[in-house]
Amino acid sequence: MITHERLARQALKWEAASIAWMIGEAGLSLWAGWKAHSVVLTGFGGDSVIELLSAAILWWRLRVEVRGASDVAVERAEYWSATIATALLGLLSAYLLVSSLWEVGTAHIPVEPSGLGAAVTAVSGLVMIVFARQKQRLGHLLNSAALKADAVESWTCAYMAWTGLGGTLGVWVLGWTWMDPLAACILAYWVLREGWEAWTELREDAHRVE
Repeated sequence: MITHERLARQALKWEAASIAWMIGEAGLSLWAGWKAHSVVLTGFGGDSVIELLSAAILWWRLRVEVRGASDVAVERAEYWSATIATALLGLLSAYLLVSSLWEVGTAHIPVEPSGLGAAVTAVSGLVMIVFARQKQRLGHLLNSAALKADAVESWTCAYMAWTGLGGTLGVWVLGWTWMDPLAACILAYWVLREGWEAWTELREDAHRVE
């Protein structure tokens, strides 16, 4: 029979792998977006940074749990960090919407094809599915709401990756520059949905840190 501690150690390893992946994903996406003047790629990179923060907080909590220490202080720190992350998600969605409308209205800097952006989003769409399934499985076994929520974020990241890939391929293969702002608007929807779910959870758990 697999013990609770062993499951927690497995979750810790998956979170560490997730952090390592997010560092590369965020850096490459932001670089590709900047080079291609792509709103959807920079938005995807920005969301990766926010999810990196979330994964780092959860890794810390799991590490404390594995060591057998009290998690009262950690829960308080997680609450405030999650509050900041939720606010950042709101700002990111606003950036995506405003930048998309600006891109459509002015088109002063044309979106360029990005092979790197297509590669990053395609690989990320597959990798995040693996992360999401493992986090979801361990979240249920550990009965961890935080780990389950992180699994939802990983699923969302996968959806966002496929959205970003569609916009990038539309520009690269078909020359449809309007696909970038359209994909960015769809991306903004996923970010808003993720932010709303995070905000709802914060309101439900607020009494624990008051």
